[in-house]
Amino acid sequence: MRIRQSMRRTHRRSRGDGANWLNFSDLMSSLLLIFILIMFYIMYQYFDMYEINMAEIARQQYDLDQANADLNEKTARLSEAEAQMMTQQIRLNAAQKELEEAEDVLAQQKTELTAAQTLLTEKEQQITTQATQLDEQQEKLNAQQTTLNQQKAILSAQQITLNEQQEKLNAQQTTMDEQQARLDAQAATLNTQQVTMNQQQEKLNAQQAKLDEQQTTMDQQQARLTAQQTTMDEQRALLSAQQTTMDDQQAKLSQQQSSMDAQQAKLNQQQTTIAEQEARLSQQQVTLDQQRATMAQQQMTLDAQQLKLEEQQQALETQQVQIEALVGLKTRIISSLSDALRAARISAQVDPTNGSIALESDVLFETNKFDLTDRGKRFIDNFLPVYLEVLLSEEYGPYVTEIIIEGHTDSTGDYISNLRLSQQRALSVATYVLADGYTGISSRQKSLMRILTTTNGRSESDPVLDENGNEDMDASRRVVFKFRMTDEQMIQQLKYILEKD
Repeated sequence: MRIRQSMRRTHRRSRGDGANWLNFSDLMSSLLLIFILIMFYIMYQYFDMYEINMAEIARQQYDLDQANADLNEKTARLSEAEAQMMTQQIRLNAAQKELEEAEDVLAQQKTELTAAQTLLTEKEQQITTQATQLDEQQEKLNAQQTTLNQQKAILSAQQITLNEQQEKLNAQQTTMDEQQARLDAQAATLNTQQVTMNQQQEKLNAQQAKLDEQQTTMDQQQARLTAQQTTMDEQRALLSAQQTTMDDQQAKLSQQQSSMDAQQAKLNQQQTTIAEQEARLSQQQVTLDQQRATMAQQQMTLDAQQLKLEEQQQALETQQVQIEALVGLKTRIISSLSDALRAARISAQVDPTNGSIALESDVLFETNKFDLTDRGKRFIDNFLPVYLEVLLSEEYGPYVTEIIIEGHTDSTGDYISNLRLSQQRALSVATYVLADGYTGISSRQKSLMRILTTTNGRSESDPVLDENGNEDMDASRRVVFKFRMTDEQMIQQLKYILEKD
């Protein structure tokens, strides 16, 4: 406006002066004014872009901080898992050490058992040797007993012979006593006859011849009697010698009997010792059998523990492989989602820990509304095919068991209203993409989504906080796409088992 007025004044002035040129000062003023306006506009655009860039930088910084926090959390979880694995490994090493100690104890017991068996074998050999010696001594005693029985038989025979000779001597003594009685009777008769002889001297002289003859006969008989007496004395001496021999033999026999009794006592003592040794041997055998049974039981227990330990080790390795496979698969899905969204130039951040993607509600809905805006529909049309192309691919699709569309609000308003709004927004997104007339995704993807998709509203229960710990209202208002994989519950159960063990 000022330029036009300046040009009019210049034109009038030129008409008045009759000149066809502009006042230089007015021209410079106009140019300066135009330059100032241009500078102001450039400054305004600069500061506007600066604020936008700063806001974008702040958001990216927040996303980076959130990613770093999630990464730190994941690192902490991995450290926790590694600590648990280390603890499990320590326990496994301790169990292995206990098993080795038990094997050492078993080996020591086996060594002691071998020593006991060796000692038992030596004692059995000693007992066998002693039994052999006892058998030899028994054979000697039997031989001595046989010899003694033979000597007893000889002595018995000699005793019988002596008894017979004694009977003969007694008979001869009886005969001699009878003859002595006869002689005594004859002597009495002779005494009587001596008186008669004195009277009958003549008869005696007549009968002197008979008396001489009788005296001769008596002398002969006396000689025979003396000879018999000598024989009887010789027999008595022989009998005494035999009696002495028998006494010596009886003494030897008594001595041998004493020796046999001593040997028998020694044999009985050795037999008692053998019985005691056999009893101790039986007791040791029982103890040995008990130790063998105990060792067998311990061996069975050790085998069972070893088998259980191997089963636990195998189960642990299997669980570790499953966990690593599932965790690695989810990591690959998250990486593939990030790469696909980046390649499609879609402004959406993938949570590196769980793969969830938060879409700003301000892009999808108007304030306190749950109907998708045209801008929101266009964003969904761009986002969802890329998302499902990765998630429902042949590589990852078989492992996905659920797709969750989750609505969130900020803390403005009451909880129930926010809960209803968050549920309605999640349902609005699901209704839009799962409708029969929606053509943004393939029929296969729509069929799978109808099977897998669930919606829920979280109200204000999960706000997004800024770096100062305050609620970020804009970021808290969002719709989140999540997915769950096969065996995630099994992973939780495996973690529970690992923590329990």
